Amino acid sequence: MNIIADKLKKTFAARDRADFLALSALVLVFTALAFFRLGNTYAPQSYYTTDTSNRDIVLDFGDYVDLSSFSVFLGNLNTRHFSLSAFNEVTGAWEIINGEAVAESVFAWNQIDLNYRLRYLGIVVTDDESMINEIVIKHMDGSVILPVNYEEYPALFDEQELFPDARTYMTGTMFDEVYHGRTAYEFLHGLPAYETTHPHFGKILISLGVLLFGMTPFGWRFVPVMFGIAIIPLMYFFARKLFKEPFIAAATTALLVFDCMHYNLSRIATIDIFAAFFILMMYYYMFRYFQKDSAYRCGLLAGHNITSVISSSSSDKSASAGSFCALSDKFPPTEVYTPLALSGISMAFAIATKWTGVYAGAGLAVLFIWYTLTHFPKKQTLRLFLFCCLFFVAIPLVIYTLCFIPVVGYTQYDNLIDKTIQGTLSMFDYHYNLEAEHYYSSPFYEWPVIWMPLLDANDIVSADKVSSVSCMGNPLIWWAGIPCVLYVLFSWIFKKDKKAGFLVIAYLAQYVPWMPIKRITFIYHYFPAILFVILMMGYTMADIRKRFLWGKKAITIYLVTAVICFFLFFPVVSGLPVPQEYGLRLRWLKEWILVL
Repeated sequence: MNIIADKLKKTFAARDRADFLALSALVLVFTALAFFRLGNTYAPQSYYTTDTSNRDIVLDFGDYVDLSSFSVFLGNLNTRHFSLSAFNEVTGAWEIINGEAVAESVFAWNQIDLNYRLRYLGIVVTDDESMINEIVIKHMDGSVILPVNYEEYPALFDEQELFPDARTYMTGTMFDEVYHGRTAYEFLHGLPAYETTHPHFGKILISLGVLLFGMTPFGWRFVPVMFGIAIIPLMYFFARKLFKEPFIAAATTALLVFDCMHYNLSRIATIDIFAAFFILMMYYYMFRYFQKDSAYRCGLLAGHNITSVISSSSSDKSASAGSFCALSDKFPPTEVYTPLALSGISMAFAIATKWTGVYAGAGLAVLFIWYTLTHFPKKQTLRLFLFCCLFFVAIPLVIYTLCFIPVVGYTQYDNLIDKTIQGTLSMFDYHYNLEAEHYYSSPFYEWPVIWMPLLDANDIVSADKVSSVSCMGNPLIWWAGIPCVLYVLFSWIFKKDKKAGFLVIAYLAQYVPWMPIKRITFIYHYFPAILFVILMMGYTMADIRKRFLWGKKAITIYLVTAVICFFLFFPVVSGLPVPQEYGLRLRWLKEWILVL
């Protein structure tokens, strides 16, 4: 008996070490890659505001100079309009250089060309209000020049050293950061919220990074990257519970670590990585609910340890199992309720981040009803359904409501409930009536094959180099995932494999709701579904490993090629400056525009 116990102890210890080493290596690799050139830890912070009574800025350069450009780092108000003019000392009048100059991006450097010789530069902000963090004037020779009266505008010329040699994602906002990063800043300062088309928990999370590190690229991307790291152990534990083997769990998690879209969404201040994390977590805990209940029904969680079960006779074990299964029909333990509660709480945070959490919740409902009705008697089913009303309805409503606390500016509202209702109606109206076009948009049927990647940022760094940030999947992972989805679907339908059914339902819950959507969509909307495609790939790899002697070797070779593919595309998904020609050579499909 002691020999059996010692062997079991050594086996579990070895597995624990394998789990720890594999998971630690994957987390460390991704952490290093994710924080590599994440963004500057500095940006202009002081600001100058204008309104209808204070909109003129007059700069004196002391003598006539040849100016090439005027760069402005905007605060939280986007698309500010300027009228630029030069003073004619002969006629004594101002002559307009550019009466319709525009700076669009918030918390980023915006360049406006001048190409004019003058002494006095007049800048008139034609909007009712603006927030300008810094102004930089460049000479024709490329040098930065200060006006002699810069002390009259201290907030505009006190951080000149922060002006970059090249404007890239490292120095300011990119893509939807102009909405989510900006709103995070506004939450912290009690300003009217600009981005009101999604629930607000994700922007609250982004604001925590801004609170810690300031309104800088590193600050607004810090919390997303931490969630991008945190989803790795979550995926590992999920795969470990599904497939029971450290190698397959590590292989499955490696596919997530080296997926280009996971990397991209972890390094941009948008809400998608948060939603994906909570969606994966809610399904993980629903699966744990199934596992805990099944284990309890077999008597392993009802006061019998493994040793006692092994040592008992066959008749004793049968009687024991029967008695405990009967007992479980009446009194499921807290071990069964706990993962169910955590699944509901995870769903609450998912919905409070993005409404796609509702799609995922529909999949959870299907899985819960499917399992519960087939495993519990009527009395226990009623008790479980009442329990779920608390954790899948009441608590999500509370958390969803609380995420509206920092919101200012929808309209005049009486209380938090009123604010939540009006905000929700506003969101629905926006998405239902949205009519917009975007070059990089793509419908749902193009997503699995990566027909149209999304270019988040593209900036010229030098005469022969560009910095590009593309949102796309790793082709060798996404394309290989398509037959894996079909294989798992086959296993569910024809082999009646419930584990396969769980994965198929989870995948379809993230994908099918997008099919009737008529509004503009993008490839990153597929990311929650990809999490389950990766688990389906793990399912397929587990079968290959079990069925074929060469399975482990084949899986290892495939993983190596997927990692190589990730690093091949790494420059154009990370913003690493590379020759433009490099990005053009990666145009494997004709619609791919990874650099400009």
